[in-house]
Order: sequence, then structure tokens, then C-alpha cells
Amino acid sequence: MRLTASLICGMALAAAACSQPAETEGESATDAAVQTAAASSGKPLPDSFAGTAWRVMADDGARYVTMLDADGRYRDLRNGDAWQEGGWTAAEGPEGKQICLTPDAQGGVETCWVAGRMRGDGMIATGPEDRRIELTRVDYVGPEAQDSAEDE
Repeated sequence: MRLTASLICGMALAAAACSQPAETEGESATDAAVQTAAASSGKPLPDSFAGTAWRVMADDGARYVTMLDADGRYRDLRNGDAWQEGGWTAAEGPEGKQICLTPDAQGGVETCWVAGRMRGDGMIATGPEDRRIELTRVDYVGPEAQDSAEDE
């Protein structure tokens, strides 16, 4: 299943705080049922999202990665290049654990995503207007390591 995303906005999380991802047109009820089942089965979510990174693929093939830093900041990459950054929080919401991203740009409008259960290295996150994105956990790179790599 392909999903449209300007990022999970990375959530990800992954979201992800980003342009609105949307479900692919023509998604069947069966696809939705499979997503619901996947969201309710599998491994539990991480106790803390700090120090994790999540990738989402856009329909145009762009890869977005959201890195959730321990200091409450996030960094989004688009095809490996810096794209967006801001603040993030995680809390229990009425529908379960949610990640909220507030970009520094775009007037700082907070966007929250409800994280589904882990299935392998991935999960489905549900955002505004019941938009769903598929997130894949990837290797986290701290801001210090990223800054030193850019200097070289």
C-alpha cells in the first residue's frame, strides 16, 4: 500500500508538523482492516521515543526521516537533506500513545499522531482527519554526529 506523505511527517511520527499525508485513493475496506489488525498486534511501542528515528516513503519516492532527540527537539530529513525541525512531545492521549510535533516554521502549528503497535520494525500512525502513514524504525543519528558529518 502506498501512502502520500510530505513526511511523517516523519510520525515520523513519522510523523509527522508537516504537510498532510493522505491515504491512497482506492484503499479497500480489507486494507483498512489489515491496518487495524496490524496496529493492535505485535510488539509494544518503545517506552520512550527519545533517541529514535522513523522513515516514511512518499508517493513520489522521496524518503522522509524524523529523528526524535532526547532534548525534545526533532529533525526531519528529506532524501538525506535537512528539511524541517521543531519540538516534540509524547503522551498518553484519549486514543493511546501519541507523538506531537510542533515545527519551528509554518507558524508552529502542533500536529499529533497516534502510534499503533509495533509490527517488526514498523507501525501505522494515525494523524489529523484519520490520515494513516506507515513508519519504519531506522538508525538514529544524534545531532552532534550529524553536525560533525556535515562539517567534513
